[in-house]
Amino acid sequence: MIELAGRRFKDPIIVASGALPHVDGYIREVCKRYKPSAITLKTLTVKPLEPHRPPTLFKFGDGSYLNAIGLGNPGVGFINELDGIECPIIASVTGQTLSEILKAVESVDPKAYIIELNLSSPNRPGYGVARFKDSVNIVREAKSIATTPIFVKMPPIDPITEYAGRILDAGADGLTMINTLKGMIIDVEELKPILSYGTGGVSGKCIYPLAVRMIAEVYREYQPEIIGVGGVYTWRDAVGMIAAGAKLVGLCSVIIDRGPQIIKEIREGMRIYLERKGLRIESLIGMASMDT
Repeated sequence: MIELAGRRFKDPIIVASGALPHVDGYIREVCKRYKPSAITLKTLTVKPLEPHRPPTLFKFGDGSYLNAIGLGNPGVGFINELDGIECPIIASVTGQTLSEILKAVESVDPKAYIIELNLSSPNRPGYGVARFKDSVNIVREAKSIATTPIFVKMPPIDPITEYAGRILDAGADGLTMINTLKGMIIDVEELKPILSYGTGGVSGKCIYPLAVRMIAEVYREYQPEIIGVGGVYTWRDAVGMIAAGAKLVGLCSVIIDRGPQIIKEIREGMRIYLERKGLRIESLIGMASMDT
């Protein structure tokens, strides 16, 4: 059993934001069949947003993606369609303004197990990372109205410890680390970007070492509550991210690649590893970071 920001989770493996579409029946099926410790919804906004036009996703290497969905979503009311679901729901929200973000927080607060402020998506003007410069004030205001723990999804920027410290000082209950990096790939036949939006978020296996490094640095400095995301494909990846300092590990690209059954495979691999090493999962958290 893992305790994070006063919330209890049966094990560290959760679904990260972006892995599952806004389809209540499918989310319920994943919950029922694969039993992740929590499901993070794709980011919600106060009013529905249309996604960017296709193509919005491009696989450029083994387990590595460039995507620009553009935060397309049906609006915060979607969370009400998941009433009665057995899995804890982590609600990712964002907005163009402080007012919009706070309205989204208010809307999901009664239903969410944790609220994740997406202040780091690079894929829509005015949203996500465009609001990161206001993150301290956003966190303070969100904490003043929410009864649910508030986490901030961090962009992969340095000095990461300074940014994390300011957000934690503002009252955030924890951090989700890390979001995608802004990138671009050119179609050399058409001589234009492959994605319709031009740029996109780089995700998957290629960002795993960066995620682990940033988690380790922040954990070593503050020992905060961390949900680790970014390129986890195997139980070894999950163990490494936990040893760096994450209490929970979110799966996204690997679910897109291999399907939600990977949740059970990674969980079982971790169980065998812990049994072989004679370790409890709680003792593994941050073990590598405090010795570096």
